[in-house]
Amino acid sequence: MQGKGIELMSGYVLNGAGRVELPNRPLAVTVAAVTTAVPVRATLPDGRPAEPALYPRVGLLILPRVDSEIVVVARPDGEGAAFPDGTVLQVTIGVDSSRDLDSERAELTPVDVSGLHQVELATIAPAGPRVAITARRTAVDVSLSDVGSRARSAARSALALDRLPEPRRFDVEVDIDTTMSMLARIDDGSVRTVIDVVAGVAAVVGTREELVVRLIGHTVTTLPVAELRDVANQVQAELDSAALGMGFRSAAVDRSERDTRTLAFTVTDSVPADWDGTCTDTVIRHLVLVSDTAVSAPGITAVPSSAAPELSSLSVVVTSLLADVSASLFSEGVRR
Repeated sequence: MQGKGIELMSGYVLNGAGRVELPNRPLAVTVAAVTTAVPVRATLPDGRPAEPALYPRVGLLILPRVDSEIVVVARPDGEGAAFPDGTVLQVTIGVDSSRDLDSERAELTPVDVSGLHQVELATIAPAGPRVAITARRTAVDVSLSDVGSRARSAARSALALDRLPEPRRFDVEVDIDTTMSMLARIDDGSVRTVIDVVAGVAAVVGTREELVVRLIGHTVTTLPVAELRDVANQVQAELDSAALGMGFRSAAVDRSERDTRTLAFTVTDSVPADWDGTCTDTVIRHLVLVSDTAVSAPGITAVPSSAAPELSSLSVVVTSLLADVSASLFSEGVRR
């Protein structure tokens, strides 16, 4: 067998954009997940169905021959459905031979597809007398907390995208109210939970896998930049030792002249007196109210005080957090 990958008996494990070659014979593609049935389809690069292709059962695709480039695509059951949280796909592409139990095959590294509406798994293309198998999904998800991972899945579902196209991504920033009224929400971990949720959102829409966090109380304190998986712990540690102020000012950070795409969340417990929700062509501002009595509205997301929100309520929260982003994608033609 020729190619690049980790050799495993008569097969290869494809990492990232790994590529291997198999004999140009009928191929069997199997896609399975522990939690759900996974329909698999063969398409052309432009999305049209590829032929010939046989589908004996859910999760099994037979390609009698490969005459041109084929994309292997997995979709969840149901129109407009998304893969449930925690869905990890096991994918094998091998020579279709019932007589040879040790036939040549390529195995993709397990792929987490939580929240996705579809995923392109691999391409299969002629390569002289053989066929080339290339892993399609090259990005590896950054490790997040449980809440962050679920928020990332919810964000993907809300936007129907694995990740925003690079030119559309945002610098994601968070301003946190550190005045006395926030003490209870700091102590019960509610603010930390919000940061975990925003970290999951940033993993989908952010320019970088990090958050810029500012504490706004007596003064404005910009925290050292932390990776998404560590940012909630860092923020909680800083909040635990912060000197709380009086009279929160949401406009303490001036972004009016910002020329880079920025998604700025302001975390507090009630609508600030100076809040006007003004956005610009490049800056989206969104208010996050950590309160059991607040109600979500355009530009405002209410988050009940809770250390571990249920998945259904988390999806509602994330969809609200991304409402302005989703609207901008429609206006820019990224979503239809």
